[in-house]
Amino acid sequence: MEILFMVFMVFVSVMCLFSALVVLRDIVKEIAESKRQAKAQTVQVVEKCVETPCVLPEPTKPVVEEVKEETALEEVAVTSVEEKEGNISFSANNKQTLDEKYASLSQKDKSRYNEIVEYAKKVEGNRCFKNDRYEEYKVGKNRLVRMLIKRGVIICEFILQNSDFKNYVNENKISVKQSATSLKILDSASVAVAKNSIDIAVNAINEEKEYKKQLAREKRRAKNQNKA
Repeated sequence: MEILFMVFMVFVSVMCLFSALVVLRDIVKEIAESKRQAKAQTVQVVEKCVETPCVLPEPTKPVVEEVKEETALEEVAVTSVEEKEGNISFSANNKQTLDEKYASLSQKDKSRYNEIVEYAKKVEGNRCFKNDRYEEYKVGKNRLVRMLIKRGVIICEFILQNSDFKNYVNENKISVKQSATSLKILDSASVAVAKNSIDIAVNAINEEKEYKKQLAREKRRAKNQNKA
């Protein structure tokens, strides 16, 4: 029995060894086949490169996009600078001057413009201030009328202050800037309104003068009484 068992064990060992050799043989074949295929691929690549020169792709370069910044420069050419009574006015050469606008008026509008101007010129002590934007008439620092032309329409601007309010402001040394009253000159009726407004401005100027004279008289009277 022992001899049979030993023979059986030897047979099993031989069979296991044989199986292992078979597996090893298959592994070796696979490795050899892999090497053969790799070599064949390498030979094909080399032959292809010999027939047609191989061009390796160049490394990708970053694309740089130039952005040009265009700066719009606004050039304003100043043709005239005029300083009157503490005010500075600028006139750009790309705009029509007052004279050019006046030349474009109809004959009727020119007559209305001239009529108002001539009326202002008759005021005693008047002074004219004219630039490329407007024509203005004053007595001292008080405006009689300012003439403008906007979009082909004559505009008269007035500073009409209440005399009592103006005297109060002057006495208390209060700084008040009043907005101008604008009047469009479209017909003979609006010309008459412009003349009446000049008269109102003249009356206010005369009342202010009389008020100042009265204050001066009162100051002299008070001074004389103090001396006595």
